[in-house]
Order: sequence, then C-alpha cells, then structure tokens
Amino acid sequence: MTVQEAKKEIIRVIKVSTETELDITEQTNMFTDMGLSSVEVVVMLGELEDTFGIDIPASRLRRVRTVGDMCELVIQILTE
Repeated sequence: MTVQEAKKEIIRVIKVSTETELDITEQTNMFTDMGLSSVEVVVMLGELEDTFGIDIPASRLRRVRTVGDMCELVIQILTE
C-alpha cells in the first residue's frame, strides 16, 4: 500500500466511522471543523485500528488535531 492509498483509506474510515457529511481533507480539524466528541473519537480509533491491524496508543494522540495529523500517525505506526 502506498502512502497515498493509505491516506485515502484513512480518510474513508474517518468519514464512515464519524458519519460526517463534510468534505474531509488532510487540513480538516477533527475538533473545530468536525466537532467530534470523545465517544466519536474512540469509535474512529477503533475502526482505524481494526482496518489497519494496528494499536494506536493514547499517548501518541496528544498532537493529533487534523485529519492529516491522523494520517501521519497511522502511517508512522504502520512503518514501525
């Protein structure tokens, strides 16, 4: 899977798991633009972990604000 394919899949999972109608880009802020609640974030993380077969530690989420940040984190975990 290329980086672009991974980003596309991450964005798809975020869109489906949060049931948003927004046009999501890497610049979309998951909190101010999407207004995600903590429950929605937990659901989204579970879907990302299941889709990619990874574990996303809570300690690594501190700097994640945008969809692009989440893409970078997931790709980083995948390549470790």
